[in-house]
Amino acid sequence: MQIEPSGVTGIDILGPRSDGFTEALTGLLGRPPDEVITPAIPYSIIVRNSHVRPLALLGIRFDMVSRQVKTYSVVHYADTLRNPEKGDIKPGAMRFICAEPRYTDLVLRRESTVDQRGPMNLRNLRTVLRINASIDCAAFENGEFHGPDTLGVFERFEAEREAEIAFLDEVLQPDSNVELLLKKTLENTASQSDDPAIAARRGLAKKLQDALIHGGIPEVAARVSAWRPRIQLWRPPA
Repeated sequence: MQIEPSGVTGIDILGPRSDGFTEALTGLLGRPPDEVITPAIPYSIIVRNSHVRPLALLGIRFDMVSRQVKTYSVVHYADTLRNPEKGDIKPGAMRFICAEPRYTDLVLRRESTVDQRGPMNLRNLRTVLRINASIDCAAFENGEFHGPDTLGVFERFEAEREAEIAFLDEVLQPDSNVELLLKKTLENTASQSDDPAIAARRGLAKKLQDALIHGGIPEVAARVSAWRPRIQLWRPPA
């Protein structure tokens, strides 16, 4: 696997052949790598936060070339933008990420077994002609955003954030008929979920509808009060 150098100051990316990779993985696992995790190592990286601020968002992109010489890619995200203070990629911390996410979860939870689909998907990864890993995006706990962001999460998250805030304002209006508002929102957006703002509005309406069913208006009010949109992202001047 080829590792692209990090373009984000203070964020390092270690490949399986990097000095310190095995030692870092041992620390993350709480034990030496065993026969369960070892087959996944060639398709994995470790990100180290050497910055003074915690990370609240991390996107790792894996670009692959199949045996049929077709290119495809996937980006795996770690997102705590709704509760950045709870993020675990603090200064000095490291995060293991595998192209097969079941092994990412194994390390995060310090488990010793993996779902049977994990090894099956690894067999597919072994057939690729080439795989590259790179940092696609990263955001610190203050919202400062970096990276090429090939899937456009900066714009998508901002659209979702604005839609959620606007919808919460509608719910909180003194003359709002909450039951009718939720009903219309779920009906009117059923076929338009590809729009991130509409999807976010619908997703929030479904949660509030569930609260209404199980606890009435008081439970809706509690959910609204507790809801935290993602923090606002911003790009530093070039």
